[in-house]
Amino acid sequence: MVYRKFKLPLDPSRLTDPKALARFRTAVHHAADITGVALADPVWREHTRSRSVIFYDTDEFDLYRNSFILRKRTRLSRGNSPHQEMVFKFRHPDRLMALRIDPRPAAEIPHILRFKEQVLPLGPNERGMRSIFWHGCKIFEPCNLQELPYGRLAAVFPTLRHLRVDPDARLKSVNGVIVDESLSEIGKLEFAERVTARAFCSFWSLKPGHRALAGELSFQIKYDLGKISNERLDGQSESLYLELQSRLAEWTIPGGTKVRELYRLYTDKKETGAGCIRQPGQAAEDAAIFSTDGAAHGPT
Repeated sequence: MVYRKFKLPLDPSRLTDPKALARFRTAVHHAADITGVALADPVWREHTRSRSVIFYDTDEFDLYRNSFILRKRTRLSRGNSPHQEMVFKFRHPDRLMALRIDPRPAAEIPHILRFKEQVLPLGPNERGMRSIFWHGCKIFEPCNLQELPYGRLAAVFPTLRHLRVDPDARLKSVNGVIVDESLSEIGKLEFAERVTARAFCSFWSLKPGHRALAGELSFQIKYDLGKISNERLDGQSESLYLELQSRLAEWTIPGGTKVRELYRLYTDKKETGAGCIRQPGQAAEDAAIFSTDGAAHGPT
């Protein structure tokens, strides 16, 4: 299955305007019309999904400096228990390099493996596209990552064992913040070959204080390359993305992703070199950071 997610970074200060979402819908409608993409209104126009997101890393940002991302996302559903998922992924601008990294856990932990292309603007004041490929693993078991030793994490994810990181370095929430993510659907896009994608506007703010951090307009196409020709589909989705860049030029900001903005909150982290980590323990013991009975367990 092919996954391509198109992301357009937005100025978060503009998203606090109550009329912002309506303006985005208008811009997306016009861009879709020009590029021959159908756009249907969302079923629940005023519905906004809220999630809390916490990114984890060492004090020296060892994961991020080596192109790894580790996050936990929790969605609260009305009347239901919280839905939690953890994502561990490797990101790289080279597709083959990203494919070489295996993010799967060593222990028998239920997971979903996915390879995805993330399409971003070319650069400041430039109309174009660049790609980052990420190879990720999604786990739905409840987990406790705060203060987890790096050695325990590397025991669960073998691809981390070759990094020169202190095994006793503790994972902490990145820059000590929790991200509040608000996700509003713009509409449902329909491309060639009847491939559909939902367009979303997301807004990140920080706890405590609810400081605006980042915004983004995105849509993702997925299709089976064995059943669908990607030539027309890719061309149409890329044309829509470029048209959105032009129409929303005053709303967009140069730079990278929402994650990059989170890590750049504080820039006083120092580059360090550490010794090799110790050998991991048994898989059953290392998998104890996850729980199948709804209770989260920390390191022993």
